Amino acid sequence: MPRTEEALDAILRSVLEQGRLGQGGPRDGALPLPPVPLPALPASAATTVHRVKVSLAGAKPPVWRRLEVPSDLPLSVLHEVLQTAFGWFDCHPHLFETRCGEFGDPAQDDFWSRRSDESAAMLAQVAPTARARLGYLYDFGDNWRHDITVEAILPATPGVRYPHCIAVHGAPPDEDCGGIARFNAVVHQEPAPSPFTLTQQLAGLAGVVVPA
Repeated sequence: MPRTEEALDAILRSVLEQGRLGQGGPRDGALPLPPVPLPALPASAATTVHRVKVSLAGAKPPVWRRLEVPSDLPLSVLHEVLQTAFGWFDCHPHLFETRCGEFGDPAQDDFWSRRSDESAAMLAQVAPTARARLGYLYDFGDNWRHDITVEAILPATPGVRYPHCIAVHGAPPDEDCGGIARFNAVVHQEPAPSPFTLTQQLAGLAGVVVPA
């Protein structure tokens, strides 16, 4: 007979899996299961940037951001980038869903999760090629799912500070507004921030770098 902790662990993980699959996120066939081992960081990652489109899943009208970030950016810093780009305030737990498994903040671990430390994984490791995809889930109650697609991997422009925003569509939801269904039920009249404004805000992050 399994121990009580193991049985509860299996039940909780099953419930969470069903919830994620029902949201139409990257687990619907786009990311391989079981996860593959985390590969070594490519040497080229020090001099390239990932151009990514980050979309708020299910938003009507669409809400997305197009960003350029260092290829060797740790997922822990990418989390800060996404919080800034979508106007979140880091009030809730989060996780990344990748081909190499789930990654998150060790300080948010519980007794049944199996997330690896997001600070030890770089973007180029979990999304090494154009068209690679990963997911970012913020606030396990409102369940804000973001689909991240790598559109291109480009040489970094000398002297340019990354990350920066190159395109914006739609104003994001407010914190604790009840989830995507409630967000879609409201007529939104507030303007989206400009790419210039978001780039200025991103410049204030501790992880901003000038690639070699």
